[in-house]
Amino acid sequence: MLNKTALSAAITAALSFSVFADQNIEHITVTANKFEQPLESALAAISVISRSDIEKSNVQDVVSLLDNVAGIQAVRNGGFGQSVSLFLRGNDAKHTLVLVDGVRVTDANSGDNSLTNIPLNSIERIEIIRGAKAAIYGSDAIAGVINIISREGNHNTITLTSGSHNYSDIEATASYKKDKFTLSANAGYSHTDGYDVIEKDPQAIVGKNHDRDGYYNGNAGLTLQYGDEQSGIFSLRSQYSEGEGEYDAWGSDAYRFHNYTNKLAWKRSSEKLSQHVSYSLGKEQNVQIGSSADDNAYVTKRGQFEYQSQYHISEALSLTGNITFLNEDVGESTATFSESERDNLSVAFGGFYNDENWLAEVVLRTDDYDFHGRANTYTLALGKQVTDGLSVKFNHGSAFRAPSLSHTFVIDSPYYLPNANLSPEEAKNSEIIVTYSDERFRIEAAVYDNRITDKIVYEPNSDWKYVPFNIERADFEGADLVVEVEDSFGVEHTLNASYVSAKDAKTQQQLQRRARRTLTYTISKTWQDVDATLTLVHRGERNDKVWGAQGSYTVTLPSYTVFNLAANYTFFDRFKLTGRIENLTDKRYFNATAGEAKDGSLLGYKPPGRQAYVGVSYRF
Repeated sequence: MLNKTALSAAITAALSFSVFADQNIEHITVTANKFEQPLESALAAISVISRSDIEKSNVQDVVSLLDNVAGIQAVRNGGFGQSVSLFLRGNDAKHTLVLVDGVRVTDANSGDNSLTNIPLNSIERIEIIRGAKAAIYGSDAIAGVINIISREGNHNTITLTSGSHNYSDIEATASYKKDKFTLSANAGYSHTDGYDVIEKDPQAIVGKNHDRDGYYNGNAGLTLQYGDEQSGIFSLRSQYSEGEGEYDAWGSDAYRFHNYTNKLAWKRSSEKLSQHVSYSLGKEQNVQIGSSADDNAYVTKRGQFEYQSQYHISEALSLTGNITFLNEDVGESTATFSESERDNLSVAFGGFYNDENWLAEVVLRTDDYDFHGRANTYTLALGKQVTDGLSVKFNHGSAFRAPSLSHTFVIDSPYYLPNANLSPEEAKNSEIIVTYSDERFRIEAAVYDNRITDKIVYEPNSDWKYVPFNIERADFEGADLVVEVEDSFGVEHTLNASYVSAKDAKTQQQLQRRARRTLTYTISKTWQDVDATLTLVHRGERNDKVWGAQGSYTVTLPSYTVFNLAANYTFFDRFKLTGRIENLTDKRYFNATAGEAKDGSLLGYKPPGRQAYVGVSYRF
């Protein structure tokens, strides 16, 4: 075991290679600052997953896709549709803002997001922005932002896939374009019988949890655009999904979900001024069902108006302004709240400079939440083009997370009590980013330090009801390094390795379920109509808490390594055969602990083991 400080270990241990073979890095456009800009001119650490990357990987859900991104660890309590904790740079899942077409998709009851239920066939691309971005996006963007852009197909396609655990999936896309009008549509349905996600005690009586935990998801989406540069472009983006997932629990052991996002927008750009106006509606509905006497519904409805403008003072300097009004309503939930609805009004101003040698940005934002007061955030960033292809960037910013409505206003829970005096969680993030690129090679190394104060945690009172308080602090130090390269033989190499020290500032213990070291290595090759990709995934040791006969205690889960294989074959120009084998060696391991057997042995959430998927796609 190497004896190093957290910071030096981060620098030496974090190594990441990432390839996007079909994209020229210079032409990748991102919207990290809510306006389009080349990836190289962004002062944040950003990863982009395109539609072609998704199709090449043949993964079946968005969680598996994100788990290969530098800085992300996805801990899933089983297979498809199960609860997922997605740790970005070691932070809690609630500290990463998840958007679909710029619309928040988190549950305002709890602050949890429903990434596991976002259908992969509805996604055109994903931008993962690492680091504090609350000055741009507001609450929750402490660790970063995952912005999912919905499908914009240019072809008509139909895809059929079948796989392990009686998995089946059908997807279709359609597109139409004439003059100023463009239409894209997508639809899909997936189903699996699943498997028993928790290892069972052999001495336990067989009960309702000794069963398979299945899942299905039906979804549809539509994107309409009309207009031109002179009059502006009007657009409507709509995505809907519904389904059901089963899990193991003492009470309710299944849930039904109904989610949608709708966004109506107009944008227009001239030589000096760019403007974007949008109004969005979203709903997240999760109903717990099964053996409980009453079904419990957790419902969040959101409406948001946003105006964004960018004025170019010169070729190098531009100013931005943003005003956003957000309404969140949990009144349709089963629980009763003393206040079931809240508004937030935010105003932000920014300055951005890029003369090809120096990059700089300053963004200031203020959010005024009902009941929680005002939160002021900022971003300061500076970059320098040192030599041709080599640049150094420094980024510092603040962030916050507003308390959930359950934290402050739920009044009839048998387990929890509200605390109306809660303050927002606050964070400060600093990082240094070094990038180098040429025609076949790109490297991005980031070393970061993120400190969270006033962290909200639940503490039991004398009646053993849990009350939230601002009492904890957490410190995160680590590094990510992203390299994109294709060798002279046309082989693409991908190696993602990250180091993170994610500690409770009081106990100095590593936070639960976070591995300090993660590694993903991929080799990929294309031969005319065939491409193949082999991926090695390694996750280091993690701590987790177990509730046993003698109370709770902490265990160390061993590291594990699995291999995944994907391949595609195109024939007759329009047909494509797809295949994927996950966990080639059928490695047995625990994602997380689930309890203790009567003999004292550990029980855990288990992955599905070796899985195989085959499919066929037709494009017309």
